[in-house]
Amino acid sequence: MLMDAKYKLFFGGAFSFDDRDEDYDLAAAEDYRAQLLGSVQALLRPKDLSGVLINDNVLYIGPFYFEAESRKAQDIITCEKQMIENCTDAVFVLDDAACPGTIAEIMYANQLQKTIHLFYIKHNDDEETESDLHTPCWYPLTFCQLTNTSTKLYECDDMKDAVRKVFDLITFNFG
Repeated sequence: MLMDAKYKLFFGGAFSFDDRDEDYDLAAAEDYRAQLLGSVQALLRPKDLSGVLINDNVLYIGPFYFEAESRKAQDIITCEKQMIENCTDAVFVLDDAACPGTIAEIMYANQLQKTIHLFYIKHNDDEETESDLHTPCWYPLTFCQLTNTSTKLYECDDMKDAVRKVFDLITFNFG
């Protein structure tokens, strides 16, 4: 049934928690991916790396939080690289400080010409003026738009708005 899902989605973005912190699982529960999966355990300790069904049409295929399992960097990257290769769409939530790993994942999904959904936080018009997007992440967003016609941008007011828009995407576009 998992493999029958029409859409296999990779949900990128920085993890805002660290397994070295006390009660990191409480912070992990706030992550939009844990909310999508309906369980922080599904994000932190997945039973099946082939994915988690979000609805009849959508399979969450990654990433999962592997750092708690003491995996080596190369193993994490290899696994997440395969997840991107296997996805139909890649969804990324970019806040003020998109991590280098997230940028690398975006560029890899772009290289593969995946349909990419980029949710970004827009700053005030007098900030980040290199681009009309007004975000520190303007360069990879614009690069994807210029090199992949399947790139979709979603301007967001803040992280809460971004998460709401991701949920709307799942409900109304893939549901």
